[in-house]
Amino acid sequence: MARDVAVRALRPRVYRQAALTAGLATLFLWLLINRLQEVEPSLVFAAIRQVGPLHWLGAALATWVSFRAIAGYDLALHRHLQTGIAADRAGRAGLAAIAIAQTVGMGVISGGFVRWRIVPELGLWGAMRLSLAVAVSFLLAWAALTSGVLLSLPSGADTTLLPWVLGGGVLLSGAVLALLQQRCPNLITLTRLLALATVDCVAAGLALWLLMPGDISFAGFLPLFLLALGAGLMSGSPAGLGAFEIVLLALAVDMAEADLLAGIVAWRVLYYGLPAVIGAGMALAAGPEKATASTADRAEAAPAIAEAGLARQGEFTRHPAGFLSGRTAHGLVALSAVASLDRFRAAARDEGRWPVLYKLSARDAVAARKAGLTVLPLAFEAWISPAEFRLDLAERAGLRRKLRRAEAAGVRADTGPEPDWAELAAVNAAWVQARGCEHGFSMGRFDPAYLSAQRLVVARAGARMMGFASFHVARLERGPVWTLDLLRPAPDAPEGTAQLLVATAIRAAAEAGVRHLSLAAVPIGARDGEEGIVARLERVFAPGAGRGLAQFKAGFAPRWQRLYIAGPSHIALGLVGAEIWHRVHHPQPLAKLSRTAGHDAEYEFASGRNPWQRGGEKTA
Repeated sequence: MARDVAVRALRPRVYRQAALTAGLATLFLWLLINRLQEVEPSLVFAAIRQVGPLHWLGAALATWVSFRAIAGYDLALHRHLQTGIAADRAGRAGLAAIAIAQTVGMGVISGGFVRWRIVPELGLWGAMRLSLAVAVSFLLAWAALTSGVLLSLPSGADTTLLPWVLGGGVLLSGAVLALLQQRCPNLITLTRLLALATVDCVAAGLALWLLMPGDISFAGFLPLFLLALGAGLMSGSPAGLGAFEIVLLALAVDMAEADLLAGIVAWRVLYYGLPAVIGAGMALAAGPEKATASTADRAEAAPAIAEAGLARQGEFTRHPAGFLSGRTAHGLVALSAVASLDRFRAAARDEGRWPVLYKLSARDAVAARKAGLTVLPLAFEAWISPAEFRLDLAERAGLRRKLRRAEAAGVRADTGPEPDWAELAAVNAAWVQARGCEHGFSMGRFDPAYLSAQRLVVARAGARMMGFASFHVARLERGPVWTLDLLRPAPDAPEGTAQLLVATAIRAAAEAGVRHLSLAAVPIGARDGEEGIVARLERVFAPGAGRGLAQFKAGFAPRWQRLYIAGPSHIALGLVGAEIWHRVHHPQPLAKLSRTAGHDAEYEFASGRNPWQRGGEKTA
């Protein structure tokens, strides 16, 4: 029933496109017939007979390479759109769709129907959108490739301005898509698409060149082929018939027309006819019963981590491959540990992203390095043992002074009964107004539904609330752990209020038998003596960031643990790190996250443990 409704809705567009395609095909065929009136058919067939077996074999091999690239092209867009379709089915659907569509014409519509036939779970409109994405991205890739080839290889034709026009068109199209806020593929996918389009076009041109009896170098022929191919694609006629031949005949002035036509006829049989027959067979053999479940459906439990509660705020999702995951445009990010590095890498590859591990312990960093990932020191996390915490140590003298000042001002803190959420919201709003914004992602944001699962400490001076702090509560292998999340002293709170909130939490944790309490992390560059890449970049682009935060936590004389970030390369870590910085400082509204968490490809995540996150101090 749904299929019938979708087909009826699309039918008028199909009729209009068919009429336009028929009109263009008729026009170009008429022009081609007029152009070839003086060519003897006998000369064309004689030239075809001159093509040797090795040339036919080489052309067939080039055709196979071209269609292998075509299958990968479709797969890359499936990954970008996160359709969840298995790689082999996505590749088969793309190969069959393009083989049929390039031969019958109306590429977007005919290709969409073939994809819908082979992968019915996409739905008709989903298949059409995918088909349109394939067509548009291929045209842009063709334009970029043709521009580069015309600038680097001799074409023998007057194309002085054309490469600049094509290159400018690609850049303009990209700018328009960005302004329209379209979900454009990331650089990883764009690079893959350009590489696949290059292999596809060069292999297709090589197949035609091998089938032509004439004497022309491949370097001289390729620019002409690409221009003719573009004309055929944009004409929309079946197999580009007419437009392709007219442009190639007009440009290849040094070749005999009979030789050129002989190669084109043989090439159309080998490159269009045979794949179309194979693609039709694949489409007819396919059906809903052929669908298979994605490997991502086999869920694996994620390792227990202290900040697992962040998933309640919509910034993270529990990935079936066994980790707490979030996304940037170029990164699939795992917070802390993963159940399997191999599955994590495979999951990132399936999404067309780089695998990036955040906030790794030293042990996990060693395992990541052994697995071939690039590992960099990222931050220092401050740990307290509540049962052993004592204020009378010399290194906590400054903390004692802060606490005395807060107590002298009449500030008291406790973990008390159910808090007054309206009061907490008012304190949080004042805190945000004083600092300009509330950063998002794993730094946590005020939300009663989110904070209700945390341990809260509230400070008051008389009846007035002076601030609050929240802690993640988790039970790990080493025992129960509390981790500092939100720290919100009121802007006019007396000096020492923030210290009192944390000290009260440490005392409550000791009473609850908690063995480990984390004050969260500080940027690695905030501590003296660090000269790694991340620390140097932080000092250049965010000088002084995190210094006050490090001093605040150092007042508790904690044990510092170095944390790491890992990814496939320095370039990957740099780009994903920049995206994280942007997302942290420009978070999406919580209302939007609650609607899209885990489903929106643009939904992205950042860990609060990154040295480039802190643009200013967040404590009193």
